[in-house]
Amino acid sequence: MKHLLVLVLVAAPLSAAAQLDAPPEQPLPERPIAAPQPPTSGYASVVRAHRPSPEWTQDRSFTSTRFWLLDPGQFESETWLRTRIFPEVGGVRAPAELLLQHEIEIGVWPHIQIDLYENMTFNVEDDGARRVQQEGNQLEARIAIPSYYGQLFGNPVIYLEWHPRHNAPDRAEIRLLMGGSLTRWMYLVVNPYVESNLEPTDVFTAAIDPTTLMSTVVKSSKFIADMEFGTTVAAGFRITDGFRLSAELKIGADMLGDEANKLHFVWFLGPGFIWKPLPPKYRKYFKIMGTCLFAMPGTNVGAQQFEPLVILGSQF
Repeated sequence: MKHLLVLVLVAAPLSAAAQLDAPPEQPLPERPIAAPQPPTSGYASVVRAHRPSPEWTQDRSFTSTRFWLLDPGQFESETWLRTRIFPEVGGVRAPAELLLQHEIEIGVWPHIQIDLYENMTFNVEDDGARRVQQEGNQLEARIAIPSYYGQLFGNPVIYLEWHPRHNAPDRAEIRLLMGGSLTRWMYLVVNPYVESNLEPTDVFTAAIDPTTLMSTVVKSSKFIADMEFGTTVAAGFRITDGFRLSAELKIGADMLGDEANKLHFVWFLGPGFIWKPLPPKYRKYFKIMGTCLFAMPGTNVGAQQFEPLVILGSQF
């Protein structure tokens, strides 16, 4: 009994020491602490992009009447072939005039479109032969007054043109382009315009040399404005997505090259069309436009009798 008591007294401290050395029980996981949120300042950014124009406004609708402008990043390439046929006067008809133009249209920025032309003629020269001539160039700008299509009534755009020419005075033109869609299938456009020469014209006259009494040619300069002003009006009709018909009216006064700078009354009227023969996915890549303006009764005989025009174009 004495030995048993001694054994108990020795084992008890060892058991307590073993319990103290045992690893403590793992605590239950606590709820995660949310990361502190930065204080809100109320600041918000807004990105304002250019509002795109309706798709139909991004295409040339008429040949003689302009409307609206290309959106930024839009391009168009066109080749024009224009013919002017003159009436018979005293049994004689002046030679027809042929003009070939290539144009690039560029939507540069919101409000701005730039057009560049290269012009070639195929006209009869002084010796009676018809040859190719480099007529000159045309630089055009369209400046939209509203910030986007539909903001202002009539969608007004200022149109400026400078026409440097070879062997002829440079010309300039200004127009106001206005119009819009009356219904889903009809639209109407109006262009008041004025155009004039900017430089004097070289004039060559025959004279007798008082010293030699022989005929000679004297060169002088004279300002011949060759001005024209008036209004063009055009109505377009959507038949299908790929085919449209139009009618154009041009009415005003034209000096017709008169050296006395005298204005003559002119007015023209004619039909037109736009045809995009490719499938819808590729439709914008090829179009054919055509029109023919006919001189109406009362137009001065110095003006062209009719003026057919064909345009081949592509947009990208």
